[in-house]
Amino acid sequence: MTRGKLGFENLVCAILAETSLEKLRLSSIEPMDWSQQLIGMMAESTRIAKHAHVPMQSGSDRVLRLMHRKYRPWHYREKIETIRAAMPSAAIGADVMVGFPGESEADFDETRRMIDSLPFTYLHVFTYSARPGTPAAAMANQVPVHLARERNRVLRELAAGKKLAFMRSFVGQPLDAITLNVAGTHGTGEFTEALTDNYLKLRLRGRHEPNQWLRARIDDVVDGALLGQEANSQSGLQAALLAG
Repeated sequence: MTRGKLGFENLVCAILAETSLEKLRLSSIEPMDWSQQLIGMMAESTRIAKHAHVPMQSGSDRVLRLMHRKYRPWHYREKIETIRAAMPSAAIGADVMVGFPGESEADFDETRRMIDSLPFTYLHVFTYSARPGTPAAAMANQVPVHLARERNRVLRELAAGKKLAFMRSFVGQPLDAITLNVAGTHGTGEFTEALTDNYLKLRLRGRHEPNQWLRARIDDVVDGALLGQEANSQSGLQAALLAG
């Protein structure tokens, strides 16, 4: 590796080239840092989890400017659509804040409509809370708490619908998952928890050693959970996926 400034894409390449890491899951990455090279690398590599978390904060250009964000809604939309086109099965999530000082009903509606139109699979929705001494706390037009909480509820319900649709899209399809060191019992019997490559929590029927990658086949969605079985299982026992 050459000396000098190390870009994020180069760092990811170095990790893949110089380690034996089975799976690399990238954490929250700002919209402007999702380059075509990074998206292409993630799409092509089986060692990078298909999971993109891209902070959004607001779908209103005016509110993003008040927050001093470096991207605009149209830039953000382009990044999300590019990620989805490159990785049809990827989990795509975002951080969204409601109730930022000055956020009008029209601003919130822009955020709601943008979220509704984009292929998100989950959201982390936060309600703005004033912190003494910060510039935002001194801004005019503070949003009433009850109104901000109602906006939070609206977005969480929207996100829940998107997550359920995402889960249903895998019925009849295989998913890779890594087993965790957690076991328990469920209506379908004994299970081992696992996490899929695309960020869904899995309850896998039976006891399995932790830190093992396997493939599960999804058969149904029941009560907000994916139901399936280990794809290479000879017993045909069912497993259940529980989305978090």
